[in-house]
Amino acid sequence: MKRVRKYSILFTLFGFLGFQGFKELNGDPLGLLAFGWFAYFSNFWWHKLGDYEDERLVYNKHRAGYIAFSIGFFIIVVSSLLIRLYTVDLLILYRLQVLIIALTFAISVNLWAFLTYKFDTGN
Repeated sequence: MKRVRKYSILFTLFGFLGFQGFKELNGDPLGLLAFGWFAYFSNFWWHKLGDYEDERLVYNKHRAGYIAFSIGFFIIVVSSLLIRLYTVDLLILYRLQVLIIALTFAISVNLWAFLTYKFDTGN
């Protein structure tokens, strides 16, 4: 059985702070950045990999990071262009842009950890 790293459960629970973003859907636009807290759920996958880091894990981290953040960048660019085509109000555009960046960051970080786990375990 794997040893639980100190504070690993606490950092995973930080992911639940992302639900504060729903409180700010009609409030302050910068409050939507709270959705970025969902990125802490990636600690679940990092914890499953363990403490030992070798050359294969580093290679898999780089490979998974390239894939995950390329997908995230593509999602940000495409969704930003699409909302710009259909939105005239600048405040709504600003709110949607902040929301897209926060959610895409969280999705990309979680995808990075998940893909690293999948590449490293070979499943």
